[in-house]
Amino acid sequence: MAVTKNSALLIAAGEVPINVLKNILSDEKLNIAIDGGYLHCLKYDITPDIVIGDFDSLDSALLADKNIQIFDESQQETDLVKAINWAISSKITNLDIIGVESGRSDHILGTFAALAEIKQELTNLIDIKLHLYDFVVRYVPKQKSIKLKLEENTHLSLFCLSKSTISFKGVKWSLEEEEMYFSTQGIHNYSISNHIELFVHNGGPVLLFIKR
Repeated sequence: MAVTKNSALLIAAGEVPINVLKNILSDEKLNIAIDGGYLHCLKYDITPDIVIGDFDSLDSALLADKNIQIFDESQQETDLVKAINWAISSKITNLDIIGVESGRSDHILGTFAALAEIKQELTNLIDIKLHLYDFVVRYVPKQKSIKLKLEENTHLSLFCLSKSTISFKGVKWSLEEEEMYFSTQGIHNYSISNHIELFVHNGGPVLLFIKR
């Protein structure tokens, strides 16, 4: 499939906050259903361009006679990992993900494990955002800096998925080349400026939770 758009929306099978979904839907994005996420597409009258998955949570007969590209290349990866890797290989530069809340506890943890599995060296040119009911989660790989404009006193939490060195500016508890691990060290921070900056010197990836 020739990809002509540089933005994509991945819709997974978990809970989809409809108000959040409405805000991120756009004709400028490819709509990609991840396995059972196709049911959300049916419910909200969204036509997916692609369906990715092994259909363990979806009756593939629902896709019969549909003009939809279907990808299912490996059983060694979760459907979310397949979808993210497809987006990276297709030169998508802006990737929104929704539908990863509720459901089985192992699937919820698997969402963040999927983000840890991505090859970071392939992600410097892609902006990945995970849309939850109460937070937007920004994925930040090593050797990447992000600068954000936020309202002052925005609640922020930071989690390193491996041993990392972090600089974090514009927040109540700033960091300057601080060594961090996967822990609660970065939870419950707040912006003290309209602009914050996060840089991952090494390690990574890092997940920045931004309260809606």
